[in-house]
Amino acid sequence: MQKMGIIGLASKFRDGSKAGLFFCLSLTLIACSSEDIDWIDIPLPESVFYNEQAEFRSDVIEIPVFALKDLEYKLNMKQGHAITYSWKAFGLNDPEKLLIEFHGHTIRETEAPGDLMFYKVGRSDSSSGYLVAPFEGIHGWYFSNETGEDINVILTVSGFYDLEES
Repeated sequence: MQKMGIIGLASKFRDGSKAGLFFCLSLTLIACSSEDIDWIDIPLPESVFYNEQAEFRSDVIEIPVFALKDLEYKLNMKQGHAITYSWKAFGLNDPEKLLIEFHGHTIRETEAPGDLMFYKVGRSDSSSGYLVAPFEGIHGWYFSNETGEDINVILTVSGFYDLEES
């Protein structure tokens, strides 16, 4: 009889049956449980795990940026909450004429200085990425349209945030 590994056994269940999946997972667990592996227990650092129910949301937002004007589009986020985003500018002929600053700042409640952090500064017609908020506050994009034409920025954002009222 020919020896067959877990992958070979899995190929016998090409129909995707639950029994086949259970069988393969069971074999994997049995194979792993027979090994004696040492683990180093690493203490849980702050800002890694949050025991709360945050509301996940997604938005697609059209942001008009008028000729020779600028604006800031803001999200309110708690520390440790995350977003994924992408934006693209439409009606922009020269990406060098759109200045973008992706940044965050604390909410100032007194005249004392607040904290400000720049995540990305540059000139482009699009960007994408994700952010884990380093502190509670306002996080967002400053767009400066240095052309003589109005443009539209389409921002797609998903994660844990509230839209900030301007």
